Amino acid sequence: MLGFLFIDAGNEGSRVLDNYNLLFSILMHHMMATMMLTVLTFPTEMGVILKEHFNRWYTLKCYYLSVSIIDLPLSVFCCLIFTVIIYLMSGQPMEWFRFGMFFTISLLIVLIAQSLGLTIGAWFNVVNGTFLGPVLTIPMMMFAGFGVTLRDLPSYLKWGSHISYLRYGLEGYVNAIYGENRETLDCELKPYCHYRFREGV
Repeated sequence: MLGFLFIDAGNEGSRVLDNYNLLFSILMHHMMATMMLTVLTFPTEMGVILKEHFNRWYTLKCYYLSVSIIDLPLSVFCCLIFTVIIYLMSGQPMEWFRFGMFFTISLLIVLIAQSLGLTIGAWFNVVNGTFLGPVLTIPMMMFAGFGVTLRDLPSYLKWGSHISYLRYGLEGYVNAIYGENRETLDCELKPYCHYRFREGV
């Protein structure tokens, strides 16, 4: 659905802000889908984990490592399919290193969100985790620079932008799409495009 909403927004100078909204939407999808899936499934496994850990069958480090390794192929595959579809439909630059950067950032966001979901799922039951998961991510969204630009944050809140992994993900997306000596954007939909040149972005 995101692909249809932002079709061919990646190479059009008049749609740079639309493309920025797309990048933030992708970030939110990767974070919320992965985190909430883990928040909903992990508490149901908690009883078995506690019994097996109490019997000293394995340590918690081994469990976390095995869960991460088992989920890794599916996470990589789903993230790759989603990224390819969105990247092609939205008309992002067709350069391998840009796609590689974009996919790597997406995968890292998915893995961090999975870890955050495991943490929330370990501390809270399904009902409380379902409520607190999105609530705990709202500050990270605000500190990512979407609603308020980072330069407009008050000095006593700047620390929040340094601990928000969404900020780094969004900056990485923008750099992957518009940085690294990107060519001049097309300007076919409007007579003047303020963000046509990469210096404006």
